[in-house]
Amino acid sequence: MALFLNGDYSKALPVVSSFYTIRDMQRHSKEDAVRFLIAESDISKTFPGFLKELAKMDMIATAKRAKYVSRLIPTISSSTLTVENGVTITISKVTRTKRGRKYLVPIPIVLFFAAMAAILVDGVYRSQVEFAQAFIHDQLLLVGVYTMTLMGILGVHEMGHMIATRWHGIRASWPYFIPGIPGIFPTFGAMIQIRSSMINRNVQFDVGVAGPIAGLIVTVIASVYGSSISVLVPIDDAQDLFDGLNLMRINSNIIMLATFHLTGNMGIGEDVVLVMSPVLFAAWLGFLITFLNLLPAWQLDGGHLVRSALGVQWHRILTYSSVGVLFGLRFYPMAMLVLILSMRAPESTPLDDVTPLSKKRKVLFWVALALAVLCAPVFGTAVYTPLPTGIFSPLA
Repeated sequence: MALFLNGDYSKALPVVSSFYTIRDMQRHSKEDAVRFLIAESDISKTFPGFLKELAKMDMIATAKRAKYVSRLIPTISSSTLTVENGVTITISKVTRTKRGRKYLVPIPIVLFFAAMAAILVDGVYRSQVEFAQAFIHDQLLLVGVYTMTLMGILGVHEMGHMIATRWHGIRASWPYFIPGIPGIFPTFGAMIQIRSSMINRNVQFDVGVAGPIAGLIVTVIASVYGSSISVLVPIDDAQDLFDGLNLMRINSNIIMLATFHLTGNMGIGEDVVLVMSPVLFAAWLGFLITFLNLLPAWQLDGGHLVRSALGVQWHRILTYSSVGVLFGLRFYPMAMLVLILSMRAPESTPLDDVTPLSKKRKVLFWVALALAVLCAPVFGTAVYTPLPTGIFSPLA
């Protein structure tokens, strides 16, 4: 046994040697940890079991390919060893944190009802416009459909993440819904907090991709229905019909255009314009949220995907590229947020960073990137959504 291994770390040595062939070991130069250079190159099947054994001693491990240079400390093998791309396992002690303050009502529940209230108020404003009631005449019913559509898109998105975390044994919080500003953007999405480390790239990918895919399915359904109850207005009559209304011109996306074709409401840019129903506006928000989440940047869902599929270098390159895309699309606040946060917390690293992503997941990664493109706003595909007036006035 190496002389510098004492206390808890001396107990870890038999565990490491029972799973792997140790070529060398040394204390970490900057942290309270021990690094092991192992002979095995494939640890995909053994690493999860190895983590479970370490957990019994309140320890955790990370594995990666990196340059290993011996620190000239006596080890079980050579004291002068250099390996350019060796598999190294770093073991450290788990830091136990004190539980946070308990609240009478959990924060996720408070935010859920706050977000629902903001969407509900937004629906009341949007349902008052005559165009909104063209197909659903009952205002209360329209408000309910709009609220459940948008909350359903967000909820299913987060449920996709939660199912993936439960499947892989990852601890995560309940969703935190973020209320927005009624009449403008009623919600800024939702998020869950991951409370344990991702075991490997496959797990990181599954958790990242499950949310956008699940949410997108609901969004497409909402877009089909929302398109069917939207209004097509001839361009010649548009000016007269739009007098006295505040209409916001927004760009749709390729998938949304496909739903227009499916419902026979296509004709944008020809001789008609489309005025979105509140349900279609909810779908538009769903597409926008999916697009933003699938951007291969920072710790967005797409950032986790590119980190697991292509590694650190491409994750960094595509993060800055995504910031450029956001600036180009004039999403300035989101661009600045991603840029600033990516400097503070650039990535999420799985414990096993040696095992590559599976082939099927690599194919799905490119599918996810394609979906991001299909959900992105496209210039020249403008539709109109009524912008409620009197947003801050008392409701009628």
